[in-house]
Amino acid sequence: MKNKIIFIINPIAGKGEGKIVESKVQQFFANKNIDFETYLTEYNGHATLLTQNILLQKPTIVVACGGDGTINEIAQTLINTDIALGIIPIGSGNGLAANLHIPTNLENAFEVILNTQKSTIDVGKINENYFFSNMGLGIDAEVIHRYSEKKTRNFLGYVSASTKALFNYQPKKFKIELNDSEILEDDFYFLLCSNSNEAGYGISFTPNAKLNDGKLDFIAVKKINFIQQFQFSTLVLRKNIGKMSQAKVLQVNSVKFHSNQDKIIAQIDGEAVTLNQKIVEVSVLTNALNVITPN
Repeated sequence: MKNKIIFIINPIAGKGEGKIVESKVQQFFANKNIDFETYLTEYNGHATLLTQNILLQKPTIVVACGGDGTINEIAQTLINTDIALGIIPIGSGNGLAANLHIPTNLENAFEVILNTQKSTIDVGKINENYFFSNMGLGIDAEVIHRYSEKKTRNFLGYVSASTKALFNYQPKKFKIELNDSEILEDDFYFLLCSNSNEAGYGISFTPNAKLNDGKLDFIAVKKINFIQQFQFSTLVLRKNIGKMSQAKVLQVNSVKFHSNQDKIIAQIDGEAVTLNQKIVEVSVLTNALNVITPN
């Protein structure tokens, strides 16, 4: 149906704020002369299934109401289609929404959807999965893994998970191919491929990253000692991680990670994922996703 907008809402996102978003959406859009529907997710992965079924209705926009994890589940299905992704940021991190300058105020975010201003962004691919903000295989993956086990997901929980990971993480050995040419091989503390300039909570590992430059921003930090770990944390907060002598920062088209582990713990758009492969291939799909952005 022409100009139909579908809202897919994660009811447990944002300290439970998702529970009230459905009624807010209905109140705001009821008198806007717009055909719209709302759906609530019930479990991890449900948003992807809902989106796949909803595409049969041929909507104009599918709106993800949640955090980066919800956005990822929905956007997976919209890659290389004419259907645009809308975002109502009610998650804990909201890194991609921040990069796109989507307002956190609900009514202001609704106005962005109403204006239907469309842009295109790149999409990162990791084996058979996709990411829209970033993916990592180092200390950040350990942090997200610990964070996912917490009952309360907020900034304090993130700090707690980060602190525990900082004291317990052991660097992992990887052989890394950059752009099918340059080779890195070492024990790595931090490995990140980023499409977005923000990872959530105002934290930015790659402040110069752009969503539509056809490149991924790559960071590799070799094994560092305990004191250097605090230097790393300080430079992350200052958005200047490239100043570390142990860090390599550059833009890439593709990265291939070779591991001697049978399973690799990764974080993909802020969600912990276990990859059952020894080789992880990362690439970028240029201008592969339509998104609704502020004018």
